[in-house]
Amino acid sequence: MSQGFTLRTLVLSTLLLVLSSCGFSLRGNNVISVNFNELQFYSEQPNSDLAKLLRRSLDGAEVNVTLVNLDEADSNVALLGIANESLISRPVTINPRARAAQIELRLSVDMALLLNQQSLLEPETLFVERTYFQDVENISGNQEEAEIISAEMRRELINQMMRRLAAINPI
Repeated sequence: MSQGFTLRTLVLSTLLLVLSSCGFSLRGNNVISVNFNELQFYSEQPNSDLAKLLRRSLDGAEVNVTLVNLDEADSNVALLGIANESLISRPVTINPRARAAQIELRLSVDMALLLNQQSLLEPETLFVERTYFQDVENISGNQEEAEIISAEMRRELINQMMRRLAAINPI
């Protein structure tokens, strides 16, 4: 029993040593707070679900977020701006009844990050696309499915934005 315990302890400590020496760490949001402990946030639609979710994610990453208008932004604090948020739905395939059988949703937003009048993150458009089948017999179910997919797409877009912010080194 003692020999099994010793062997298990030895294997566990070796594994922990190997993992710590290779640079492994759990993925977390603390990388952003190391780069930016404070951010100003501008959005054309500050009350949209995407803007609220982004602010919540930044708060969760221990970043102090201040909602600002462009004319009152402090140039000494990084300014994260999002604009042109849009969710577009279009039919991809048509069924024999000449109705949309497959729908494509595309959620996109423009994002930029400025500090001292310099661009830390050049303006770019991020997007997420999903395709789903529409059941012509279940209209209310289709609407619920579209809402669930839209919520998942917003979360994925926020994850893209958070990864972009974590990769920036604000010198």
